[in-house]
Order: sequence, then C-alpha cells, then structure tokens
Amino acid sequence: MLLLITRKLPLGTKWTGTQTERQAVQNDFDRAENWGKINHRPIFMGEFGAYEKAEMNSRVLWTNYVARQAEVRSFSWAYWEFCAGFGVYDKYQSKWRSQLLKVLIP
Repeated sequence: MLLLITRKLPLGTKWTGTQTERQAVQNDFDRAENWGKINHRPIFMGEFGAYEKAEMNSRVLWTNYVARQAEVRSFSWAYWEFCAGFGVYDKYQSKWRSQLLKVLIP
C-alpha cells in the first residue's frame, strides 16, 4: 500500500518555520502516522527534499524540520537525492552542501 502525501510550495517560497508552516507538516505526518497505526504498518518516507532553486536557508530549515518530525514518529526516511536538483552533494564543485548534510546527519 502506498500512502502519498505531497506538499509542493510555489517556487520562490521561503520556508522560515512559522507555526503555520510547522503545523502543515505535522498535519501531513499525523495523517500518515494514523494510517500506519490503523493498518499496523511502519511508515517509510521516501524521496523528500527541497529543490536547489530555493534559497539554501529555507532548504536547510525545511529539511531539518521534516527529518526530525519523521524521526519523532519513528518513520524511516530517505532524502531525495544525491547530486542533481535536490542534491546534498555538488558534483560540479566536488563537495558536500554542508548545511544540508549537517541536518540530514546531525
């Protein structure tokens, strides 16, 4: 069974971690968590990430919040992806995007 929750923000939106922004994430996660409990299934959150066209501070804040919320609920997760549009690694400069790496592997 696949439970799909997507929250695509318009390009250029800054994510600052307001109560409203955090609550939207929590609501989505509560829905997934409830589904898992009702159906006796673990939740794996795959392919979450923030596109490189977004400013880095928003990417870092959002990624950190989403990953920690998943962990609080014991969801396993996988970041999307290694070195393209959402990448944690910059293949052109041959270096990690350290701000993202630090929130993915605290």
